Amino acid sequence: MNRTRPRCLAVSALALICAAWAPAQEDAPKPKPSPAKVAQDAKAKAAREKKAKERAKADAEARARAIDVNHATKDELRLLPGVTEAYAAAIIAKRPYKVKADLVLKHAIPFGLYQSLRKKVAAK
Repeated sequence: MNRTRPRCLAVSALALICAAWAPAQEDAPKPKPSPAKVAQDAKAKAAREKKAKERAKADAEARARAIDVNHATKDELRLLPGVTEAYAAAIIAKRPYKVKADLVLKHAIPFGLYQSLRKKVAAK
């Protein structure tokens, strides 16, 4: 007979007995927060929501201003920080791009440069 089966049964039975003996924790009533604390929490929540809206608006504006790598001229690409004449030529030579990550996948620019440009470019 397998020696581990009785051991497992004994351990399981012991766990059930201990769980039954454990005293039930009484739920103590939680103290109500003071009106000042409630007001402070409401102000903090409003500030977080305002910041989130501002971030979303800034991201939308950045996407709207993003340079389309499929249609941009060499001079427009050169306006991006870190893009040299050689990188601009490589971007143009390896078009079209389905997604902006194709810039790295098609070896047009290095990953580090892509990390700094990813919010400033788009592939439409």
